[in-house]
Amino acid sequence: MPAIALVAVAVWWFGIREDTYTTTTATAVAPTNQLVEVTSGSMNETVSAEGTVAAAQTDDLSFSSSGTVTAVNVAAGDTVTAGQVLATIDSSELAAAVTSAESAVADAEAKLADDQDADASDEQIAADIAQIATANDTLATATEALAGASLVATFDGTVASVDLTVGEELSSGGQGGTTLTGSGTGSGRSSATGGGSTAALPSVNQSTGSSSSTAQIQVVSSGRFEVEVSVDSTDIDSIEVGQTVDVAVTTSSSNRRGGFGGFPSGGLPSGGFPTGGFPTELGGGGSGTGTTQSGASGATATGSVTEVSRIADASSGVAAYQVVVSFTGATDQFYVGSSVTADIVTAERTDVLQVPTRAVSTDDTGSSVTVSTDGSADGATETRSVTIGLTASGMTEITSGLKAGEQVVISFPGRGVGNAAAGAPTGAPTGAGATGASR
Repeated sequence: MPAIALVAVAVWWFGIREDTYTTTTATAVAPTNQLVEVTSGSMNETVSAEGTVAAAQTDDLSFSSSGTVTAVNVAAGDTVTAGQVLATIDSSELAAAVTSAESAVADAEAKLADDQDADASDEQIAADIAQIATANDTLATATEALAGASLVATFDGTVASVDLTVGEELSSGGQGGTTLTGSGTGSGRSSATGGGSTAALPSVNQSTGSSSSTAQIQVVSSGRFEVEVSVDSTDIDSIEVGQTVDVAVTTSSSNRRGGFGGFPSGGLPSGGFPTGGFPTELGGGGSGTGTTQSGASGATATGSVTEVSRIADASSGVAAYQVVVSFTGATDQFYVGSSVTADIVTAERTDVLQVPTRAVSTDDTGSSVTVSTDGSADGATETRSVTIGLTASGMTEITSGLKAGEQVVISFPGRGVGNAAAGAPTGAPTGAGATGASR
């Protein structure tokens, strides 16, 4: 009986069910043409990279002398001006040391005069002169120490951190043994982490670098920022000091080439793209020169390139060149330590005739476009030679061969449309149980 059942199933499957097979073949779709108008407008080529915002100028200030802190005149977040005294230590001993050193200089000079009047030996005169030099050195040191009894702002800015309290006893060379460091610039190239108050400034990280000692007061420039970005070897030759840079706060981490995006008229060609998407050739994505900005939070500013390194840093395994961008911005929009995207404008064109790059065909004989002569996508056309210029973000500059208002044809290849693979039986079982045995 089981053998008879198996034979019956085989006859049914290969014979009776044969007429239930549905053979589906792919249907070829002809290429679709799209008209795009030749437009005139601005066209920029940019190099885009990301970096971290730093204050354009930073002062790490610390007392160079020992003593008791007698005044702290600022708190984190205060605005200060150049020459303003920020903090002082007890200067009575320092003043006394200056007075003593001045007396020593006077005594040494008097002795030299006496010895010269007494017609002393050359050796004695030389010793007297040496004594005067030593006394003057001591006076200079004492005077410098007295001047170090005050921390003074060297530029207009904002107090970022304060690590001092009135009555605090400082050891020789200041609490951390540091001295006035002056000003530093760059993306995190000067930093300090004060143990006292920290500025109520908009800041992601108060310190973006490392320091061997702690500044007792740190002052940063207000509203003036820098960002250091890395540019690869394919782009560095196009970057120069003075180029315009568009800066935007962002959370993205891309380093890509970009620029003029999409269509200069501000939208898609009439009727949209037949494939239902935005082709990568026209700036809709992909890995070419086209790109779209992502991750921007809204805060923007315009700056300029101020430094371009010509020495590659290969520490990451890939040669990269450092470029410094300087810009001004509101302190409630740009935060020290936040990430920004810098779009460096490396080439600019105005009143440029342009068409989508996909519309241009280039071979050994030159470049050409297909121009509609009757205003329709599938009507009469002519092939016209053109001269091209700048190419950026899926658009190509036309320097000769076309005029504004003419229409060029872009051809999109057709796609095959069909169902399941030919020969698949309709109603055939699918899934894990498709090959299960029948009892």
